[in-house]
Amino acid sequence: MSEGPLAGVKVIELTMWMLGPLAGAMLGDLGADVVKVENPKRPDAGRNLVSNAGFDMTLGDGRSLMFEAMNRNKRGVALDLSTETGKAVLLELVRDADVVVENFRPGALDRLGVGYEQLIEVNSKLIYASASGHGLQGPDAGRPALDPVGQARSGLMWTHGGPEDGPNWHSLALADCMGANMLAYGVVAALAARDRTGKGEKVEVSHMMGSIWLSYWAVAASMLQGMEEWPRFDRWDAGNPLFNLYRCQDGEWIFIACVNIERDFPSVCRAMEMPELLTDPRFAISEGRFANRKELIVELQKRFDEEPRSVWLERLSTERDLIFDPVQHIRDLPNDPAVIANGYLTEYDHPTLGPKLLPSHPVSFRNHPTSIERPAPEVGEHTGEVLKERLGYDDERIAQLAIDGVIA
Repeated sequence: MSEGPLAGVKVIELTMWMLGPLAGAMLGDLGADVVKVENPKRPDAGRNLVSNAGFDMTLGDGRSLMFEAMNRNKRGVALDLSTETGKAVLLELVRDADVVVENFRPGALDRLGVGYEQLIEVNSKLIYASASGHGLQGPDAGRPALDPVGQARSGLMWTHGGPEDGPNWHSLALADCMGANMLAYGVVAALAARDRTGKGEKVEVSHMMGSIWLSYWAVAASMLQGMEEWPRFDRWDAGNPLFNLYRCQDGEWIFIACVNIERDFPSVCRAMEMPELLTDPRFAISEGRFANRKELIVELQKRFDEEPRSVWLERLSTERDLIFDPVQHIRDLPNDPAVIANGYLTEYDHPTLGPKLLPSHPVSFRNHPTSIERPAPEVGEHTGEVLKERLGYDDERIAQLAIDGVIA
């Protein structure tokens, strides 16, 4: 039994692809009992994703990488909501639930008879968490959407990449991932409000707003200052040469993040054994360092080209207050001492793939720890278990539902 912060909270998940499933997984990490309901004939489309952004999305046992990553810590129920019996079973489950999470196209669940209005009739204290592409109001409310829609419509695609690049879709599915974080956050806030008021809530997020919030600094700066475009980063013209990327002799990279160049410039010069920069008339004072920043960046890059990254990390570490770090690859994370010490990756024993690492829940709790207790479920893997436990169905009734094609 989970001891997480949401232990005892019952979640019904009606989701597909990434945004909704990841939100459900986050609630499961926190200890909620998340039951993922899928159509037995047309389950979550993420189960069948074999390629994305040009790379293979299958695992060694034939499972979809996306589905496995986005659906941990859940039980799976296969239930055909297009049947009257299937809808009746769902309503029974909802009557005893705390939360419903869904990211179907707006209106789809309403037409099935299991949308927000229908569900709160059977459970007025329900937290109904809904994700869409453009929001549930306005002329685009009913349009279908996937992650790139949020990135495109929000302006996010123009905030990263180089100054000469066109719009850049970030294949990490930033709109999905940020939307999932917001949806889970909204559920937790609504549960806290219900504890205080006794009232249920409808929580709404979208790909578009998720991307706007992810770009908060750019959007806020643009609105407050009247900028037409967020300045895309060019390391050869960085406003502060000590807040910049540098390539080392071995091809590895370092990011120096020293905001106070007046204070830190002498420290960098000492660490890099470049005392001549302190007396160079181009760089001796702050105005000169800014006016001649391109030349200073070139000088620093030439010096970084002389030694491998390990040497520079050691030398920069001799100056106590310098802020810097290696630019790592994802493959470096399992051996990173901070990752290991803080448990940022969790190992769990997958039933077919063996021991695997996954990102831990992003928030740690001292007294109510999170954990990964279940791999993503097979279609309908826990249908009988959930119907017995939650609704008190016996084997005969469950068998008849299966014969009738209502469950699987």
